[in-house]
Parts: sequence; C-alpha cells; structure tokens
Amino acid sequence: MLVSSFPVSLADRTELNPGLVRLPASWDEYLDLLEVCEYAIEFEDNEIILMSIASNPHEAIVINIAGILFQLLGDNPDYFYAGSNRHIFIPEFEADYAPDAHVVQGKPVEHTLRKGLTANLNPAIIFEVLSPSTREHDLGTKLLRYKKIPSVRQIIYIEQTQPAISVYTRIGDSNRWENEDFDALDQSLLLEGQPVAVHNFYKKIIFEGIE
Repeated sequence: MLVSSFPVSLADRTELNPGLVRLPASWDEYLDLLEVCEYAIEFEDNEIILMSIASNPHEAIVINIAGILFQLLGDNPDYFYAGSNRHIFIPEFEADYAPDAHVVQGKPVEHTLRKGLTANLNPAIIFEVLSPSTREHDLGTKLLRYKKIPSVRQIIYIEQTQPAISVYTRIGDSNRWENEDFDALDQSLLLEGQPVAVHNFYKKIIFEGIE
C-alpha cells in the first residue's frame, strides 16, 4: 500500500487548497487511499479527487434530504437509500463517486472495488449539494456520467447559498433528459411521483433577505 504521496488525515487535507483538489493517480493508488482516508474522495479520469470540507449549510441540507427520504420511502421495502459514505461505481468509465445521497429501487447491486470495498451500481435517484468549489465538477463530466447509468431516473442538484434546485429527469426509458429549475421556497418538485416542497430541503438554513 503506497499512500505516502497523498494526504491521508483530515488535518493533512485541510493544509491543502480548501476547495476541490485533483491529483494524478492510478486506480490502485486510489483504492489504497480510499481504505485509510479520513475524508471524502472520488476517482475520475485517472485522478483522485479530494473533496472540500463540508460547510454547515451543506450538512444541514444533507440531513434534510435524509429526512425527506425517510418520510417518503422509509416504510417502503422496495427502496434503499444511503449517504456519501456509500459510493457509486460506473464501470464504463472506471469512475467512483460519492454523491451526498442516492436512492436504489429494489436490491442494491454491488460492485467489488477490492476485497472489503464495494460500491453500488444501480442508483435510481442521485442528490448532490452544490458548493463553489465542487460546482464545475458536479455539473460537468460527473453529470454526463450519471446520465449514462441505465438505472438512474433523476439527478437532483441543490444549491446551499440560495433556494435553488435543479432536477434532471430521464424521459421514459430513453437517453433523453428534461431539466426543471425551482427557485422559490413555496414551489414543489416531484420525487417518485410525490410532491416535495422546496423549503423542506432548506430547514435550518437562513438566507439573507428571505424570510
């Protein structure tokens, strides 16, 4: 295991650029680091992506997503949902991502990255909370690759600095997608056919100039 050239501890990570950092690496180097790393990392295009340290609003929104999913799907045995500690692997691109939350309909299909390390292959809904440092990454190649996962029906991006949610929904079983944007707390989006008010994603979040 060779991880000496990469920051392992959270303290080492905070000494680097506070935003997203990309480091050239092999797949095996990524897995070595993933086994011992104290913070979130991803792998894309032969680079390890060191994720930024989450803000308070970011974490509040993640908790709100979990609450929404529990309320809508908690009693339904056909759904499984997880946070960022549960990765999504895309074999076509040898890409490994850690979305803020994702939902699987049916039984999760697992892929073994290495003995003791697995990731899910079949998310139905993916949630990402945007931040200035991750925006380009989340809305760029990562979005295009999420769309390539056959099981994915919705990809939901949530701003943390203002009430704004962008929802990408697959059109039927096709490879075409439609995009809807919501920018008011009293609006509602559909999640598995059920309306969810935008304000439910922003509980405990105070926006300047918005009551």
